[in-house]
Amino acid sequence: MKKIIINENQLQYLTEALGVPDFILEGAELLYQKVVKDLKTIKDKREEYSFSGKINMEIGGKKKIKIDSYILEVQTEEIEGEDGVLDIVQMGMGGRFGFDRDTLMKQNEPSTKLELTIVFAVGEDWDPKDLLKKLEEEKEEHISSLAHEIKHKYDKQVKLTGLIGPDADYQASVNRSTFGIPAIDRIFYRYFYYIHAIENLVRPVEVASSIKSKNLTKSQFRDFVENNRVFKELKEIKNYTFQNFIEDLKNQEERLDKLIEHVNQDPSNMTIDQKIKMVAEIVYVDLVNNKMDLFVKMTEHQKDDFLRFGSQLGLLPTQAIDAVKKLEQTDDVRRKFLNFSKRFQNNPIKFFEVEFDNFNYIANKMYKKLTKLYSMAKDDEQVSESILNWDLHQQIMEKKYGKRKIETKYKNWNFE
Repeated sequence: MKKIIINENQLQYLTEALGVPDFILEGAELLYQKVVKDLKTIKDKREEYSFSGKINMEIGGKKKIKIDSYILEVQTEEIEGEDGVLDIVQMGMGGRFGFDRDTLMKQNEPSTKLELTIVFAVGEDWDPKDLLKKLEEEKEEHISSLAHEIKHKYDKQVKLTGLIGPDADYQASVNRSTFGIPAIDRIFYRYFYYIHAIENLVRPVEVASSIKSKNLTKSQFRDFVENNRVFKELKEIKNYTFQNFIEDLKNQEERLDKLIEHVNQDPSNMTIDQKIKMVAEIVYVDLVNNKMDLFVKMTEHQKDDFLRFGSQLGLLPTQAIDAVKKLEQTDDVRRKFLNFSKRFQNNPIKFFEVEFDNFNYIANKMYKKLTKLYSMAKDDEQVSESILNWDLHQQIMEKKYGKRKIETKYKNWNFE
């Protein structure tokens, strides 16, 4: 492999281009230390703990954001029949936004405060000090997750305006119904969440943090790719096709029957293809309604009910007429989002086919992009060895690499 040498400035430019802002990895390590310090103070068992403090970060190169404080919410969710602190199941980064009816765009609220939530799954009997122990067990992975969350904060602050639709899609992948069908719950919705553009913006930071935390060298990069959870997830997604999805549904026929019965239909006289078609329609309708509920909520204003009621009765003051027009424009945006979301209502199976094709394409694209983070790995150092037993050393080298062929002719070096 040809070795390309780049200087530190070039490396910073490259990592920024790949989606890793300057100093975000250092920021994740700093935030980890703050979380450790706060968890050390926990002495009693509660469902929720709150912490706050000062923190000094300046993240990014051409586009910088400053962070000067943080709020940490630690939540515990009890799992019946289990004991101890089981795992960290979720991290989240808060942020406020509104809907601007002049521009019909989302407006993120400028903020220099990190609002982090960490959710622990615990059993019926657990020790508060084990929260910290669980965090420290997989330090590198959790620093990587914190870098992931800080990148969400960065993205929201460097781009204060945007469309509401992607946020409704994203939240629908998290706040959703459970259908009791593994191919839907554990495959489709997991991929739907994992491959979303909002998550893909932060994947390079997550991987870069792992590379930095592990002090990875270039010769170790291949093994890293094969074992890193982000690469493994992307590899699974890019290789799992729509045909795989249909086959899994066919193998989960009893689960299909239960869902169909749950909506008061009789699956006994249906073929497997008819069952899959019905289940696809049920899931699709639920997803569309969920997205629309979220979209409407994200675009509503406090006085909307008053404006609608007053407009119907003709009792609004003249200064409210402009607000009514803006509400009507918002309703028009909502109709467009609804029509787009329902575009597969006559063929829900096609929706899943298109989505899995999209999953495959984006996962493959992200996989290739993340391999470019190879440049972040350290160069392998040349080692000067002190051989203490020459004969045994030669035997070991021959065992590891085989006997080197003896050359009998000069090679053509082509220096002239």
